[in-house]
Amino acid sequence: MRDTISATIRSDEGFYVGDICYVLGNEIYYGVWGEKYNFREGSIQDPESGRVLAVAGTAYGDGSYIGSDGTSFSVDAGVIGLVPLELVGKPGGLNEGKVVRVPGRAIFWAEDGKFEITFPDDSVLTIDTSDEAGYGEGWDE
Repeated sequence: MRDTISATIRSDEGFYVGDICYVLGNEIYYGVWGEKYNFREGSIQDPESGRVLAVAGTAYGDGSYIGSDGTSFSVDAGVIGLVPLELVGKPGGLNEGKVVRVPGRAIFWAEDGKFEITFPDDSVLTIDTSDEAGYGEGWDE
């Protein structure tokens, strides 16, 4: 059993949910998450902007997982995160997850490959990666 990851994330623009490797620029992905946080799960603060993102590992690593709203989440780095749009450095990656353009406060919760994100409009997205059926789905193995 892994630790529970819980974080409240604020944004003036909205949020991206998905594998953070698709949207974070190298300076945050490697420089902050890698060098400062050693690629660990939890809340990650960008020292330059003060913005925070949250990230947690999937149960089975890379693959394609379906959210409660039918969105397909491609995963290449074995993680799913909640990123304020202000931290997106690679906008082309936004189509690999879900974008919610509602400013405010969102809540990220993850445990053992199960994710729950509550957005500022009180809508809730769940992603369950603990079902082995999603592992590697759509990937050449």
